[in-house]
Amino acid sequence: MLVLISTAVVMLIGLGIALYFQRRTKTAEDWAMGGRQLPSYVIVFTQFATLVGGGVLVGHVSIGFSYGLAPLTYGVCGAAGCFIMAIIASWLRENEFTTIPDILEKVYGKNSFLQLVGAVMAMVVPFGWIASQATAFAKLYAEITGIDMNVLIVLLVIVCVLFTIPAGFSAVAWSDFIFGVMMLALCVLTGYLALDMAGGWGNILASHPAPETLKFPGGLLSAGFSTTALWFIAATPGMMTNQMTLQRVCAANSAKNARRTLIIGGILIAAIELWVVVVGNTCRALNPELAPEGASGWFLTQIPTWALALFSGFIATTIISTTDSALQSVSVNLTQDIYKQFFDPKADDKKLLNVSRIFTVIVAVAAVALAIAFPKVLDLIVASYAYSASGLLVPIYCGYAFRNKNTLTPASGIAGMVGGVVGCGLAQKFSASLPAIAGIRLPYAIYGILASLICLIVASLIFKKK
Repeated sequence: MLVLISTAVVMLIGLGIALYFQRRTKTAEDWAMGGRQLPSYVIVFTQFATLVGGGVLVGHVSIGFSYGLAPLTYGVCGAAGCFIMAIIASWLRENEFTTIPDILEKVYGKNSFLQLVGAVMAMVVPFGWIASQATAFAKLYAEITGIDMNVLIVLLVIVCVLFTIPAGFSAVAWSDFIFGVMMLALCVLTGYLALDMAGGWGNILASHPAPETLKFPGGLLSAGFSTTALWFIAATPGMMTNQMTLQRVCAANSAKNARRTLIIGGILIAAIELWVVVVGNTCRALNPELAPEGASGWFLTQIPTWALALFSGFIATTIISTTDSALQSVSVNLTQDIYKQFFDPKADDKKLLNVSRIFTVIVAVAAVALAIAFPKVLDLIVASYAYSASGLLVPIYCGYAFRNKNTLTPASGIAGMVGGVVGCGLAQKFSASLPAIAGIRLPYAIYGILASLICLIVASLIFKKK
């Protein structure tokens, strides 16, 4: 009952914020970007709450359970993406972009096919996140409640739809701010409980079945070079090309604050992995026979009832804040980049608002189907990052670097995106037959990024501006 009350309180907070901002949401731009006047503290915590979701609660804790200090490396990879994106943050904010296709149009010129491919690529990560967050929620709450996972997936997505539909970005950002603050406080509390349960870090080291994975700095690479390289190649560029991060940069109230929020947000993203290491290795030390992705769920069954009630609120805040952000982001792509561009260019704000809300429901239904069919949380996140990075990293950042050189055309942008995705897919399919370098197999995402760069350069040389 305490768990249900805690979860219900969190959900009511989010719903109240959504209904409050519904009165202020008058235009499609308001729904998509929240007026572009959000203060720095809101942007920082909406970045943090959005980027730290169920993947951390389930997937990253399983990494800590299996590989000791390795989650710290994953966190640094994600933070590095934020730091690099901060370099172009002022340019992004000054141009008031809404979606990734807006960036591509600015750099390469207006082209319908470029817009379509860019929109599809921009939706890969957030759509994958909706499914992965729902799966993470279901795995954790199934341990607490005994409710069927598929039922929990459906319930979580319905709640996120109710949060997102009324006011779009404003509701998402402000609820993320409140949830993000709650998440930090609950991380400190539950991290302390985990250490206390294990008898302190010294006891974790003494009873851990693989103490070498907890030694610094060697433990940072305890997942193996190939896996660590995959994280770097996927997570860092994936963060740099994540449309949800882009939206928050462009919603800041100034270009200076846009850059600052990315740096602070990156630090918080890396710091949260300290909590992951503590919880994951507490579980490994106390119950080494667990399946890695069951570590978080087992931890919930060991803490006091009052702490479980609070932790259930932590689960809800963490996962909902990511899921509703992803829902809103994909809906904006479908509305602004596909519906408005290809089906109804003259649609007024009222119609676009209604269309955005309809697409939110459609995306939610599709994500539920994916979540039920693909329950591996971390695999889904890493795969979506890899394909997004392969298709978007080179076109966005090379486009930014050469935006004033008069060499880029729509054809080069399309070639970079399509070539990256095809290269990534082929490398993943034939990964076993790819040659190893110094005995190490490179992650398939790096082949996608290289293919993207080659295709963009070749297309730029062939299809020169006249």
